[in-house]
Amino acid sequence: MIDNEIVTQAIEYILLSVWDGVTLEEVAAHLHMSVSRFSEIFKKQTGQSVYAFIKRIKMEQSAMKLKMEPSRSITEIAGDYGYSASNYSSAFSQYHKKSPSVFRNEVVRDPEEVKEVIAAIDAKIRIEMKPDYVVMYERTIGNYQDMKTAWCRFIEKYQQDIDESTIFFERTFDDPTIAKVDNCIYDICMTVKNTDKYKNTCVLKGGKFVVYPFKGYLSEIYSLHQKLVGIWFPAKPYELDERYAYDQYYKVEANDYMEFDICIPIK
Repeated sequence: MIDNEIVTQAIEYILLSVWDGVTLEEVAAHLHMSVSRFSEIFKKQTGQSVYAFIKRIKMEQSAMKLKMEPSRSITEIAGDYGYSASNYSSAFSQYHKKSPSVFRNEVVRDPEEVKEVIAAIDAKIRIEMKPDYVVMYERTIGNYQDMKTAWCRFIEKYQQDIDESTIFFERTFDDPTIAKVDNCIYDICMTVKNTDKYKNTCVLKGGKFVVYPFKGYLSEIYSLHQKLVGIWFPAKPYELDERYAYDQYYKVEANDYMEFDICIPIK
């Protein structure tokens, strides 16, 4: 494998194993590499150590849970990522420059605005059981605002492999209000029948999802996302599942108009 393929596979493994207390040694073993060689390649390609990357994923994903699952205690959420309450508070404060309790309580919203947002989303939201999808993907680490360019490159590159049965997805791993805006991780994916043809393939796990149908322009997505995960979801009795969220795309036009389903996994 060339170095960027090694890092792509390493990140995939970390993202899917972070709940299980994944370690540097486990990732290196998964890739059949020595710890020293793998660490060298990862640092060269990403600019940070494997340890720092694993910590980043834990801190950013747990922060998203603090925001989206207000009924769960900080201690419970810390435990999801292998931390005791005191160790989590220290690590979180060091990373985010504020304590978990301050982070959770710092957003104060007008009650009438909250009611309006919840009612508007309730009118469109649905709960669905999704199947597994076998996909190939290309990963980007960068700004979500550059996604249109990434999409255009992806479609052009794989045009010959696309037919009327192909389904397109964007798999997201970060909340841009939490992660550094130029360091967000996302995958552009499409369903495939023959996985042997592609370097990077995976299964988008099915199950129970909250699904919100979006029809609009690129400039509207950020605001909608904040309302959906920052206002609507915390008001509901749902808990995030360990599967990752994705968007299932139906239309992307040159004028930035798009249609897709926002799919958030729930228990």
